Amino acid sequence: MSGLKQLKHLDYAVYGNLIVPFLMFEAEVWFQIDDDMDAGKCRIVCRPRKKK
Repeated sequence: MSGLKQLKHLDYAVYGNLIVPFLMFEAEVWFQIDDDMDAGKCRIVCRPRKKK
């Protein structure tokens, strides 16, 4: 869990109400999300983390 504290950006895909964080994926899952993005089923969001 301490590795997550060092992340500078939060990357995730948004499918309607569902948020899918990009933490650890197999290549097959990434290719499916990429295909979904090209088809307009989801969008990928990259946000800088806020410092506390």
